[in-house]
Amino acid sequence: MTDALADGPPPACRRTRMNVHSGAGPCHDDRSMRRPASFALTAAAVAALAVAGCGSDSPTSTTTAAVQVPGGAYPAQGISFTAPTGWTVDSGKGALVATAQAGQATVAVWRYPRTQKLPKSQAELKAARDALLKAARKRDVTFEQIKTAPTTIAGKPAVQIRARQHIAGQPRTIRSTHIYANGAEIVIDAYADADSFRKTDAEVFRPLLRSLHVTKPRS
Repeated sequence: MTDALADGPPPACRRTRMNVHSGAGPCHDDRSMRRPASFALTAAAVAALAVAGCGSDSPTSTTTAAVQVPGGAYPAQGISFTAPTGWTVDSGKGALVATAQAGQATVAVWRYPRTQKLPKSQAELKAARDALLKAARKRDVTFEQIKTAPTTIAGKPAVQIRARQHIAGQPRTIRSTHIYANGAEIVIDAYADADSFRKTDAEVFRPLLRSLHVTKPRS
């Protein structure tokens, strides 16, 4: 269920876009966590840096989107979602599939191919969650867990983590969703400033996750 953790950067400039991943990304395998590669809960910071400095929205910009329209189809990666109205959706490079951004809120979509067995059972998903949390705390001393849950997203086994941390030096609240399917770990990092997170989460992040489709990548 996409609401497992529910509460009761400007458009990318080509001149600043970077290849954000050169190594392995997040995984439930604790050995992978020890590699010097970006972890999804902090990979959001990389995405933020990749798109920083290109827009004109002020820190006080509000971000809401109750209505959504199509706009996020990536058949080569087997990922599609419905993009929120008024948000800028940008294709990524390497493991970064796409970003959607408005004001101070961002959704970053990643896909990491995996050769090891992917978690599927509740016990395996909990182990994956524990490894992700361990790596997040090691990488970011400001990381503060809010809530976690093994769940199902797009009909696939998944882990959701909601937390507070610093992204590109700014405090943010993040919903990080890890989906295990088709030989890959798909990560949806959705984050916003603390004041607007709850509203943006309800109106944008969770509806986007509900619209997500994950299929076998088109070769």
